[in-house]
Amino acid sequence: MANDMLRVVDLDKENRGRKKWMMAVFLLLIVTSGALLYLWWDKEVAFEAYKTDVEKTSKNSLGRLTLHEVIIDDNQILLNATFEPVKTFTSEHQIFFFPQILINGKDYMVRNGGQSIAQSTEAYTIYNSVKMDNLPKDDHLKLDIRYKDWNVETPIEEPWEFQVEASQEQLQEDRHVFTVEKKVKHVDQQEITIDRVVSTPISTTIYFYAEQRLVNDAMPFKIQSKGGKTWLFKEPYSLNDEGTKWGIRVDALYLTEKHYKLFPVDMDGNKLGPALTIKKDD
Repeated sequence: MANDMLRVVDLDKENRGRKKWMMAVFLLLIVTSGALLYLWWDKEVAFEAYKTDVEKTSKNSLGRLTLHEVIIDDNQILLNATFEPVKTFTSEHQIFFFPQILINGKDYMVRNGGQSIAQSTEAYTIYNSVKMDNLPKDDHLKLDIRYKDWNVETPIEEPWEFQVEASQEQLQEDRHVFTVEKKVKHVDQQEITIDRVVSTPISTTIYFYAEQRLVNDAMPFKIQSKGGKTWLFKEPYSLNDEGTKWGIRVDALYLTEKHYKLFPVDMDGNKLGPALTIKKDD
């Protein structure tokens, strides 16, 4: 679709109290296949056990925004909404919104991204993926969701607001953790520590950290199964202002075997060092 859009922004955590955004990465793509976030609500992908149905509508002078459902993943929240503008609606901005989410009254956000799909001139589907750090592990979370920004710098005068109690009880049962805590040399001989790998039916994330800010954050990895199947992780994102804590995620990948191999690679996928054997925690 020519009107599909994907955007990703990192958040300025130092200015969270003033609720400002800093665009460290700004990505605008023309998506021809309707893939990416849309896949998370594709009827062929069985994520029903992890969804919280909302079906609530909020109105303002711009139109109606209906929040259909929420999925809580490991340090990630996915949102599915529909925007129906008023008939007199005109805007200098592209149809895309960045929600702010407070969890149990606190802000854990580190990155906000999503996709906008024009279904017609009267309806737009809005998908969002909000990355978090240290998301609480409670079975039920209270979400305060405010769609408050058109883009990185332009606020919406009357934000659409939703209060949702979302469950991650099933996710807690199905989450697999592979504790690693091993050091490796990566790009430019930078030494990092692989903390852990966390896998759910929705995504798999490698968490790693360094003693000092990374000079080069282009740090892809590969994970390989016993049967030789490999998955490339190539888009890390920072989890703190110091640039020392990082995550790197592949969506729709669920690691169910007990052992895997993990190794650092360059941007062409070539190994940079020996593989680490990772084992699922008991």
